Amino acid sequence: MKHVISADQFNKDDILEILNLAKKMDEILASKKVCKIAEGKILATFFYEPSTRTRLSFETAMQRLGGSVISTSNVNFSSVKKGETIEDSAKVLSGYADVIALRSPEIGYAARAAKVSAVPILNGGDGAGEHPTQSFLDLYTISKYFDLEKPLTVSMVGELICGRTVHSLSKMLRNFPNVKINFVAPEEIQIPAKYFHEGDKKFYELTDEILETSDVIYDTRIQKERIAPEVYEKHKNAFHFDVAKVSKMKPNAMLMHPLPRVTEISPEVDDLPQARYFEQARNGVPTRMALIAYVLGLEV
Repeated sequence: MKHVISADQFNKDDILEILNLAKKMDEILASKKVCKIAEGKILATFFYEPSTRTRLSFETAMQRLGGSVISTSNVNFSSVKKGETIEDSAKVLSGYADVIALRSPEIGYAARAAKVSAVPILNGGDGAGEHPTQSFLDLYTISKYFDLEKPLTVSMVGELICGRTVHSLSKMLRNFPNVKINFVAPEEIQIPAKYFHEGDKKFYELTDEILETSDVIYDTRIQKERIAPEVYEKHKNAFHFDVAKVSKMKPNAMLMHPLPRVTEISPEVDDLPQARYFEQARNGVPTRMALIAYVLGLEV
């Protein structure tokens, strides 16, 4: 059975297969054709934490494939509130649905669910761990503008210590040797050592060098909910992309962000050619269509 739990489980061939499948899904969406390859299949979205883009793009993806959705977006209204374990919840849900998209508050929940589930688990973010389905849509967005096999500089900016999107994306980018990665964050919220590889560079502030030489800048929010209050207050305004900063980027460079943004990017930046974060969010639908088809073995 196929699950999507961690970026570690995918090699370059797997990644390219899924990105190619996402491109086919994009073509289906653009053609406005009715797709029924998942007809009769049910997706359960089970989210312990708040979500807009991940949950709704999963649900949209399943419906675009012709399937249906059952959803729990607030575990306070589920048996979790009564103390049910993730293992018991997964066993029960796998009797109701054909695939489960799970967002959880702690590292390892998705892996625990996968051990007992009778259907595929799609990790929609596990605490400060990983977010591999987000990384597929991030890579798909990048691949629309850059060849992943050619030299590419990706700079990850913001709160990196608990940034699950950055953790998974950095792992997936290791499959493409010509990609150079910079990590840009104050020391207290820098990338954990296990995600830092030889050849990477650390920067502790956003310099003109980063702005001028990066092909992709992947900005992230300072996560108030995951770091100590005093650390949040110290760094909450550490990085701010305004028109002046973004105008220093290459004309064909990309500014990405997994969203939601708070104060990291001025709304005025939205109209600049480098701004790709809303397109990035839209790419969640074809990419998650591809991932559902991939784990269910659906023919496109």
